[in-house]
Amino acid sequence: MSCNCGCGSPKSTKKWNADPKFSELKKGDKVEIVGYNEGDSRYKSKLLSMGLVRGVTLEVMQIAPLGDPIEVSVLSYRLSLRREEGNVLNLKRV
Repeated sequence: MSCNCGCGSPKSTKKWNADPKFSELKKGDKVEIVGYNEGDSRYKSKLLSMGLVRGVTLEVMQIAPLGDPIEVSVLSYRLSLRREEGNVLNLKRV
């Protein structure tokens, strides 16, 4: 039996996380926005105005050398978000 995370390991040591946090994303990951967590309503409205609404797909394009911020492709543009600020998004893998 192989690992259920898709890494190819012969042992089932890792658990696949179907609902990742923004801060856990890796380069090349594709996720869909399914909602928002509790947080600052002003910041949520800022993200909504940039097109980060339910159903939109994000693709991680780059991660800064020290891990923060993360550049994502959303709609027809690229956006850089800090890890902690992006954690306000509820995501699911695509």
